[in-house]
Amino acid sequence: MSNPYGNTKHGGHGTLTYARWKSMMQRCSPTNAHLHPSHAGKGIVVCERWQDFASFLTDMGECPSKEMTLDRIDSSKDYEPGNCRWATMAEQNRNRPSHAVMLTHNGVTKSLTEWAHETGITPNALRMRIAKLGWSVEKALTTTKQPGKFQPR
Repeated sequence: MSNPYGNTKHGGHGTLTYARWKSMMQRCSPTNAHLHPSHAGKGIVVCERWQDFASFLTDMGECPSKEMTLDRIDSSKDYEPGNCRWATMAEQNRNRPSHAVMLTHNGVTKSLTEWAHETGITPNALRMRIAKLGWSVEKALTTTKQPGKFQPR
């Protein structure tokens, strides 16, 4: 229930879910735009309904575990019902626009990050091989580094 000063009593203070909500609110605060250029700095906001923690909790439920944080499904859209989920950092990293580069090898299409995980080659190494060195996707995914030289697997 709200009081005249805008504070809300919801019983969530000190919980993991409240901490995730508060972090979302801070990332999207216009006064923090310089600290969070990928959120407030890009105009990403928290919908009016979620300005109230109790409404956020009703829509999202409790955060399932400390390994999960709040993730926007479409990172170009705001924090709002239907565009958010509880996700691990690995899931969130795969959802970043910079990691959305898709590569097709042997008829299978996966994100660059997924190929990196599968092959053991770092995402940065794959990006460098393809974008800067001009390697084919096949060569980039199948060449392993040996001391002093590259050798096909």
